[in-house]
Amino acid sequence: MKDTKGWAADLHAVLVENGFPLSKENVCATIAIIDQESGFAANPAVPGLGRLAENAISEKLRAYPIIGLQVIDYLERTPSPDDSFMQRIRASRTERDLDLAYRRLVAHAADRASIGVALNSGLLNSVIEDRNEISTIGSMQVSVEFALETERDKRWTHMTLKDVYAVRDALYTRKGGMLYGTRLLLGYETGYDKKAYRFADYNAGRYASRNAAFQFVVSELSGADLSRDGDLLSYRGSRAAKDVSKTEAAIQAAVKQLKLTLTGAEIRRDLLKEKSKEFDKTSMFRLLRQAYEERFGKAAPFAMIPEIELSSIKITRKMTTRNFAESVDRRYRRCMAVN
Repeated sequence: MKDTKGWAADLHAVLVENGFPLSKENVCATIAIIDQESGFAANPAVPGLGRLAENAISEKLRAYPIIGLQVIDYLERTPSPDDSFMQRIRASRTERDLDLAYRRLVAHAADRASIGVALNSGLLNSVIEDRNEISTIGSMQVSVEFALETERDKRWTHMTLKDVYAVRDALYTRKGGMLYGTRLLLGYETGYDKKAYRFADYNAGRYASRNAAFQFVVSELSGADLSRDGDLLSYRGSRAAKDVSKTEAAIQAAVKQLKLTLTGAEIRRDLLKEKSKEFDKTSMFRLLRQAYEERFGKAAPFAMIPEIELSSIKITRKMTTRNFAESVDRRYRRCMAVN
């Protein structure tokens, strides 16, 4: 690791700024994530990133037979054949290289379409962000959406595109990546008895491990074959969809079989709390776990590592949330063993 003292100083600073205890557990948990995600690089290089991004873009565009090929040709020639957007994407070695290539493309399109005012108003930012392939950034591979939500919660007005890019730029720095990363990792109560579940949450989303165990309970009670992915509802972006998910349907079936006093509206109300600590205090959570314990004569599991296969232009081999959590946990335990 380069500049050990610098990393240590910044880690100390961000734990203090976030109000987290300067405990060995918190330090080792953060170190384990950084080592797993980037090997202590603030802006990590990704082997073959440019080609991977080019292939991903071309594959998406070729799904639109005529116009897709025209767009590929446009990217190869604009703004000039010697310095085209596709060449910039192809030459990217780090996440920030690729991010900046996307930003230049957005700026060029905005200038040609005269939509600068709309960009600065914040009205198009979500559309632009949805199309940026770089969704996790920096030494701790923090979700950009998490960092943006953190900043949105501090303000009354829309974030401009300049504001969005400022957050992205902060994530590429050593201190900024750890500031948001420790907040994502440590900034919530879990009730877990093993650190591996928190590490799985870091990869799959907060409370995913608790929710995966709840899906197991529901599956056992209802007989439904449920994926233990930690998402109890269906989502459109970050918003819960109105349509009934497989898990919600299985809950409804289990409630009917067990003759529990829960209505469909009450089930949905409780499920909408699935991304918070409040979920494990709901009537639905309590009643179904109690029913499991009565039927099977053993305690209902509170947490299980979600079964998710990871997919990204940056992942070139099979990787699952279980692989991730177990690898981070090994690093964490090695760190904790050092006197």
